[in-house]
Amino acid sequence: MSGHPLSWQAPQPLWSRFGADTATAAFSPEQARPAILRFGSDEFMEQIFAILERDPTRIDALLAREESWRKPMADAPDLIERTSLPQLMKASARVAAAAVPKAPVPATSVSEGPLKLYQPAHQRYYLATASLVCGVQGLPEHAVIPSGSEEVFAVLRRLMPAPNDPANSETLHEFAYVKDAQGARWQRCHAADDAARAIPGEERLPVFALSFNDDGNRRRALWTGMIPVGRREEYLGSKVDHTAAISLATGQRQQLSATAPVIELSKQARMAQFQMGVAEPWKTLIRSAYKFSSGAGSSPTIAGESEPAGDGRTRVYDFNLQQQGASWLILLDCADLIATWLPDVWDVIENAGSGYGALSDSRKKLYDWLGTAVMGDPLRLALRPTDAAADIRPPLANLRAALIDIRKQGVREKIEATTAMYAAGANSTLGLPDWPPFHFCLAGVSAAMVAVGPFSALDTLTDAGAEIASDPITGNVPGQDVALKVDRFTALFTRALDATPETDAPPIPFALQVKNALGSNLGASINDGGWFVVRFVHQRRDCGPLHPPLVSAPTRRFKLASFFDADAPARPIRISLPADTSAAGLRKYNRNTAFVMSDMLCGQVQRAKGLGFVDLVRSVLPWPLHKALDVGSGGPCKSGNGVDIGMICSISIPIITICALILLIIIVSLLDFIFRWLPYFVLCFPVPGLKGKQGSS
Repeated sequence: MSGHPLSWQAPQPLWSRFGADTATAAFSPEQARPAILRFGSDEFMEQIFAILERDPTRIDALLAREESWRKPMADAPDLIERTSLPQLMKASARVAAAAVPKAPVPATSVSEGPLKLYQPAHQRYYLATASLVCGVQGLPEHAVIPSGSEEVFAVLRRLMPAPNDPANSETLHEFAYVKDAQGARWQRCHAADDAARAIPGEERLPVFALSFNDDGNRRRALWTGMIPVGRREEYLGSKVDHTAAISLATGQRQQLSATAPVIELSKQARMAQFQMGVAEPWKTLIRSAYKFSSGAGSSPTIAGESEPAGDGRTRVYDFNLQQQGASWLILLDCADLIATWLPDVWDVIENAGSGYGALSDSRKKLYDWLGTAVMGDPLRLALRPTDAAADIRPPLANLRAALIDIRKQGVREKIEATTAMYAAGANSTLGLPDWPPFHFCLAGVSAAMVAVGPFSALDTLTDAGAEIASDPITGNVPGQDVALKVDRFTALFTRALDATPETDAPPIPFALQVKNALGSNLGASINDGGWFVVRFVHQRRDCGPLHPPLVSAPTRRFKLASFFDADAPARPIRISLPADTSAAGLRKYNRNTAFVMSDMLCGQVQRAKGLGFVDLVRSVLPWPLHKALDVGSGGPCKSGNGVDIGMICSISIPIITICALILLIIIVSLLDFIFRWLPYFVLCFPVPGLKGKQGSS
């Protein structure tokens, strides 16, 4: 065990350069602060090795400073040994470099402009560096015992203000990134003046020692670790805990205890599953119905002539069949979720109300409402080929009955195994055996082209309240105000649930986790600027409280740039399109990219082949420009003797690349009326002599 104190210092090659003289430099705050080195090349490891070998003092050219793509930081000199040199020449070059006077390193300050670190995708890499020395005269190198009893690592700390403290809104506190049984979170360190402590469970960033010789030919080690800028979204998306972290000793005792972690009781995971499987798809059907009735479904009068009644009726019928096909799948998922998470409610549904009295009030409300949601006669009649035709399938009385029938024996297997579309061409008076033997459309249009369906019963429910975050109503989206009422159904389902650990529920979607974290963070840390620092830690594993971990001073604070940061440098990417784009030239490219298509996808591709761009446009236009798409009911590709057949297609990638470029230009031009981005889209430079066919005039 060392008999003298240890100390974290700035990288040794920069010592004595933090002031006009050695005495001033020794007491500079920069002397005890780890440094951040910036690299603008993928050869950053070769660069740091070369600088430490040839002239370690030149790492000052690597110190991270403010930069953007408009004003980039100058790259460090290339000292990589690309041609082998004799040892004598390398030694003499090292002596000559050491004799050159070095300029002082400028001090940094938190008052300077923000230091922004960019991602490897921007061709930027950052290494945090520091020296671990003995706290005696000369600051000799401390040799870390390699047996594991001594550990060296780095930690990333986030700087945030205290919540609900306007008087100290500018005061930033350190938060440690803790990962344990409770999940990842930012845990506030002990006190503002005591942040230089190790935090139990704090994420450890790996570091490594780079050996080099100083100007006195003494062997030194530069402790170095990479700053994980690419994990920015993970860091900023994690929740924040403003309670002070426990001590290291307490954390060690908890590590040895067999106490089970405290599991939070929640309904959120099950609610999210209901939203994804039932609520959001139902909203989409409602918006589709209103869009059809108010847009493409309208029938204007032109020169006193209107759309023939039969054509409009056919379009209504085709649209409702499409809506019904999706409604069956939504009903199936809804029934499964109720049966899984509310089995007592499902038993009452299946047993025609038997056991109703034993349900809680919230579950009784759910059961009762399911019986009030009815399809209605206007939609039932619109699910017929003509006004005078009979029902293709009998309509069910209410949503409760639909949930029962969708889970009957054999219905699930057939609806999930079908390869066809539920369309007019697939239906006769006998129907298809692959589809459920009933109709219950969650949203459709009547023969009068009015959006109708069971969603009208949502008006009887109370508002969802703050527990359900609804989509904002922006722009003129037909039916959006009605679709948002589905959140009332989600709230009704959620209130019927019991709060549980949700260990048997699917995990909360990642997007929802990020939303929750950002929501809580913004509310508690409204002035959080996304600042971070790095600290180095030396720990004697076996010494306990007698020798607590040694935590360095923080680096200069910095921000982590996003992938699409406006100041970020752009990694150069070159894409060479085919030069000779004539038919004669394109035929020479090998079609060596295989697309494997199943029999079902093969059938869908074959149906799409008969459609043109004009057909697609006319399908969404009102009469008299409307033209229905005749794609049939679908089904897989089959051979002449009825065998299902898939395909493996060999496609030319160069032609696909050309198509992608042309489609990109078209889409950018079309969307310019919204974004107004065309003046900033592209810059082209003429290249004389760059011809598609060599030798052509």
